[in-house]
Amino acid sequence: MTESTPSEPTPEDGEPASFAETAKNWVKKHKTKIGVVGAAVGLAVVGVVARLAEGQAAEDTEGSEPASGPVDASQPRKPSVLHAVIDHLRTLPDGQHASEERRAAYKDATGEDLPAGQ
Repeated sequence: MTESTPSEPTPEDGEPASFAETAKNWVKKHKTKIGVVGAAVGLAVVGVVARLAEGQAAEDTEGSEPASGPVDASQPRKPSVLHAVIDHLRTLPDGQHASEERRAAYKDATGEDLPAGQ
């Protein structure tokens, strides 16, 4: 029984080919296919990098400008979520006080005067 396999031709000297020699022969035989696959992988990598860069650029610009435009303090604020919010009192910072509108709204809702500092 010989040590070389039928798929590997035995060199003229009768010794089996080394792994390095077999690999070189395989690369020579499949050189075109290796080039095509390498080019396809290269293009795929370039595409992925371009998409990631595009996504990063979009994230960078999101925080730079408000999406809704300038805020107009005279317009009532629209809720960003659609769920019920229960009215509550909050303590205002020192030096601030509730507007006449808020005081009247509290009086209409509860029948009592709005506490100072709330």
